[in-house]
Amino acid sequence: MKRKKFLALALAGVMTAVTLTACTPLDAAELLYDWLFGGGSSNASHGSEKSLVKESVELEDKLKAYLRLSETTASDRAKETLEAVAKGFDAEWLDNNKLNDKAKDALIPITQDKVQVKQALWVDVMELTSPDGTADITLDNRPIYSDRYVDPGPGSGDPYHWVYLVDPSNLRRELDYYKKNDAELYAGTFQKDGKNYAAMVTIMNGWW
Repeated sequence: MKRKKFLALALAGVMTAVTLTACTPLDAAELLYDWLFGGGSSNASHGSEKSLVKESVELEDKLKAYLRLSETTASDRAKETLEAVAKGFDAEWLDNNKLNDKAKDALIPITQDKVQVKQALWVDVMELTSPDGTADITLDNRPIYSDRYVDPGPGSGDPYHWVYLVDPSNLRRELDYYKKNDAELYAGTFQKDGKNYAAMVTIMNGWW
Protein backbone atom coordinates (compact mmCIF):
# COMPACT_ATOMS: atom_id res chain seq x y z
CA MET A 1 0.00 0.00 0.00
CA LYS A 2 2.79 2.39 0.90
CA ARG A 3 4.56 1.59 -2.36
CA LYS A 4 1.39 2.34 -4.29
CA LYS A 5 1.04 5.72 -2.58
CA PHE A 6 4.70 6.49 -3.29
CA LEU A 7 4.28 5.75 -7.00
CA ALA A 8 1.12 7.83 -7.12
CA LEU A 9 2.94 10.80 -5.59
CA ALA A 10 5.83 10.34 -7.99
CA LEU A 11 3.48 10.26 -10.97
CA ALA A 12 1.72 13.36 -9.70
CA GLY A 13 5.06 15.15 -9.55
CA VAL A 14 5.91 14.12 -13.08
CA MET A 15 2.53 15.23 -14.37
CA THR A 16 3.15 18.62 -12.78
CA ALA A 17 6.47 18.78 -14.60
CA VAL A 18 4.73 17.85 -17.85
CA THR A 19 2.23 20.66 -17.38
CA LEU A 20 4.94 23.21 -16.68
CA THR A 21 7.36 22.13 -19.43
CA ALA A 22 4.96 20.90 -22.14
CA CYS A 23 6.57 17.44 -22.21
CA THR A 24 5.18 14.80 -24.53
CA PRO A 25 3.78 11.59 -22.99
CA LEU A 26 6.99 9.78 -24.01
CA ASP A 27 9.09 12.47 -22.33
CA ALA A 28 6.94 12.10 -19.23
CA ALA A 29 7.49 8.34 -19.16
CA GLU A 30 11.25 8.76 -19.47
CA LEU A 31 11.22 11.49 -16.82
CA LEU A 32 9.32 9.20 -14.44
CA TYR A 33 11.78 6.35 -15.07
CA ASP A 34 14.78 8.60 -14.44
CA TRP A 35 13.22 10.10 -11.33
CA LEU A 36 12.51 6.68 -9.85
CA PHE A 37 15.56 4.71 -10.95
CA GLY A 38 18.18 7.27 -12.00
CA GLY A 39 20.12 7.41 -15.27
CA GLY A 40 18.11 6.55 -18.34
CA SER A 41 18.23 8.07 -21.79
CA SER A 42 16.31 11.28 -21.29
CA ASN A 43 17.79 14.76 -21.50
CA ALA A 44 17.72 14.92 -17.72
CA SER A 45 20.75 12.63 -17.66
CA HIS A 46 22.80 14.90 -19.93
CA GLY A 47 23.16 17.96 -17.70
CA SER A 48 26.70 17.17 -16.64
CA GLU A 49 27.74 16.77 -20.28
CA LYS A 50 26.83 20.33 -21.30
CA SER A 51 29.67 22.07 -23.10
CA LEU A 52 31.37 24.96 -21.32
CA VAL A 53 32.53 26.51 -24.58
CA LYS A 54 30.33 27.76 -27.42
CA GLU A 55 32.20 27.29 -30.68
CA SER A 56 32.74 30.48 -32.68
CA VAL A 57 33.16 29.91 -36.41
CA GLU A 58 33.67 33.67 -36.80
CA LEU A 59 36.59 33.60 -34.38
CA GLU A 60 38.02 30.47 -36.00
CA ASP A 61 37.87 32.15 -39.41
CA LYS A 62 39.55 35.26 -38.03
CA LEU A 63 42.31 33.18 -36.45
CA LYS A 64 42.69 31.14 -39.63
CA ALA A 65 43.10 34.34 -41.66
CA TYR A 66 45.55 35.81 -39.13
CA LEU A 67 47.69 32.66 -39.24
CA ARG A 68 47.40 32.57 -43.05
CA LEU A 69 46.15 28.99 -43.06
CA SER A 70 44.51 27.79 -46.24
CA GLU A 71 42.95 24.85 -44.40
CA THR A 72 42.74 23.44 -40.89
CA THR A 73 41.98 20.05 -39.38
CA ALA A 74 38.88 19.42 -37.28
CA SER A 75 40.15 18.45 -33.85
CA ASP A 76 38.44 16.87 -30.86
CA ARG A 77 41.76 17.28 -29.06
CA ALA A 78 41.77 21.07 -29.50
CA LYS A 79 38.13 21.22 -28.39
CA GLU A 80 38.82 19.10 -25.29
CA THR A 81 41.79 21.31 -24.45
CA LEU A 82 39.68 24.46 -24.71
CA GLU A 83 36.95 22.92 -22.55
CA ALA A 84 39.58 22.17 -19.88
CA VAL A 85 40.94 25.72 -20.16
CA ALA A 86 37.45 27.18 -19.65
CA LYS A 87 36.80 24.89 -16.69
CA GLY A 88 40.04 25.86 -14.93
CA PHE A 89 40.06 29.54 -15.93
CA ASP A 90 40.62 32.18 -13.26
CA ALA A 91 40.43 35.95 -13.80
CA GLU A 92 43.90 36.23 -12.26
CA TRP A 93 45.26 34.61 -15.41
CA LEU A 94 44.92 37.98 -17.15
CA ASP A 95 46.82 41.26 -16.75
CA ASN A 96 45.57 44.03 -19.03
CA ASN A 97 43.52 41.30 -20.69
CA LYS A 98 46.63 39.30 -21.60
CA LEU A 99 47.81 35.95 -20.27
CA ASN A 100 50.40 36.16 -17.49
CA ASP A 101 52.76 33.79 -15.66
CA LYS A 102 49.92 32.57 -13.41
CA ALA A 103 48.12 31.46 -16.53
CA LYS A 104 51.22 29.74 -17.83
CA ASP A 105 51.67 27.76 -14.62
CA ALA A 106 47.98 26.81 -14.51
CA LEU A 107 47.90 25.73 -18.16
CA ILE A 108 50.86 23.35 -17.91
CA PRO A 109 48.89 20.43 -16.36
CA ILE A 110 46.00 21.12 -18.77
CA THR A 111 48.01 20.92 -21.99
CA GLN A 112 50.82 18.47 -21.38
CA ASP A 113 48.72 15.36 -21.88
CA LYS A 114 47.28 16.84 -25.08
CA VAL A 115 50.47 17.59 -27.02
CA GLN A 116 52.64 14.81 -28.45
CA VAL A 117 56.36 14.65 -29.22
CA LYS A 118 57.38 17.06 -32.00
CA GLN A 119 54.13 18.96 -31.71
CA ALA A 120 53.41 22.47 -30.46
CA LEU A 121 50.22 23.73 -28.85
CA TRP A 122 49.13 27.34 -28.30
CA VAL A 123 46.39 28.80 -26.08
CA ASP A 124 45.00 32.32 -25.83
CA VAL A 125 42.20 33.70 -23.63
CA MET A 126 40.79 37.22 -23.53
CA GLU A 127 37.86 38.95 -21.87
CA LEU A 128 35.12 40.27 -24.14
CA THR A 129 33.62 43.61 -23.11
CA SER A 130 31.65 44.79 -26.16
CA PRO A 131 28.06 43.60 -26.64
CA ASP A 132 28.86 41.16 -29.45
CA GLY A 133 32.46 40.49 -28.46
CA THR A 134 33.91 40.71 -31.95
CA ALA A 135 35.28 44.22 -31.45
CA ASP A 136 37.40 43.00 -28.53
CA ILE A 137 39.26 40.28 -30.38
CA THR A 138 42.81 41.49 -31.03
CA LEU A 139 45.38 38.93 -32.05
CA ASP A 140 48.46 41.17 -32.34
CA ASN A 141 50.95 42.11 -29.61
CA ARG A 142 49.73 39.86 -26.82
CA PRO A 143 51.51 36.97 -25.10
CA ILE A 144 49.95 33.58 -25.78
CA TYR A 145 50.75 30.28 -24.11
CA SER A 146 53.03 27.88 -25.98
CA ASP A 147 53.76 24.24 -25.10
CA ARG A 148 56.32 22.48 -27.30
CA TYR A 149 57.10 18.83 -26.78
CA VAL A 150 60.74 18.69 -27.87
CA ASP A 151 62.57 15.53 -28.88
CA PRO A 152 66.34 16.24 -28.80
CA GLY A 153 67.07 13.07 -30.76
CA PRO A 154 69.05 9.90 -30.08
CA GLY A 155 71.85 10.38 -27.56
CA SER A 156 70.81 13.98 -26.80
CA GLY A 157 68.43 13.42 -23.90
CA ASP A 158 64.80 12.58 -23.23
CA PRO A 159 61.85 14.46 -24.76
CA TYR A 160 60.70 17.43 -22.68
CA HIS A 161 58.07 20.18 -22.66
CA TRP A 162 59.26 23.71 -23.41
CA VAL A 163 56.61 26.09 -22.05
CA TYR A 164 56.64 29.87 -22.37
CA LEU A 165 54.59 32.93 -23.39
CA VAL A 166 55.13 34.17 -26.94
CA ASP A 167 53.69 36.76 -29.33
CA PRO A 168 51.18 35.18 -31.74
CA SER A 169 53.13 36.58 -34.69
CA ASN A 170 55.77 33.99 -33.77
CA LEU A 171 53.19 31.24 -34.29
CA ARG A 172 52.19 32.75 -37.62
CA ARG A 173 55.80 32.82 -38.82
CA GLU A 174 56.38 29.21 -37.79
CA LEU A 175 53.26 27.91 -39.50
CA ASP A 176 54.32 29.76 -42.63
CA TYR A 177 57.96 28.63 -42.44
CA TYR A 178 57.13 24.97 -41.93
CA LYS A 179 54.30 25.12 -44.52
CA LYS A 180 51.78 23.80 -42.00
CA ASN A 181 48.28 24.12 -43.42
CA ASP A 182 46.82 21.19 -41.48
CA ALA A 183 46.99 22.81 -38.03
CA GLU A 184 44.32 21.73 -35.55
CA LEU A 185 42.18 24.68 -34.52
CA TYR A 186 39.30 25.36 -32.17
CA ALA A 187 37.96 28.69 -30.90
CA GLY A 188 34.94 29.72 -28.89
CA THR A 189 33.48 31.75 -26.07
CA PHE A 190 32.58 30.94 -22.48
CA GLN A 191 31.28 32.63 -19.36
CA LYS A 192 32.90 32.76 -15.93
CA ASP A 193 31.69 34.73 -12.90
CA GLY A 194 29.36 36.83 -15.03
CA LYS A 195 32.00 37.80 -17.62
CA ASN A 196 32.42 36.70 -21.21
CA TYR A 197 35.68 35.35 -22.61
CA ALA A 198 37.03 34.20 -25.95
CA ALA A 199 39.59 31.42 -26.14
CA MET A 200 41.57 29.69 -28.87
CA VAL A 201 43.66 26.53 -29.18
CA THR A 202 46.00 25.82 -32.09
CA ILE A 203 48.07 22.66 -32.49
CA MET A 204 50.88 22.28 -35.03
CA ASN A 205 51.90 18.74 -35.91
CA GLY A 206 55.59 18.12 -36.52
CA TRP A 207 57.12 21.54 -36.01
CA TRP A 208 60.55 20.65 -37.33
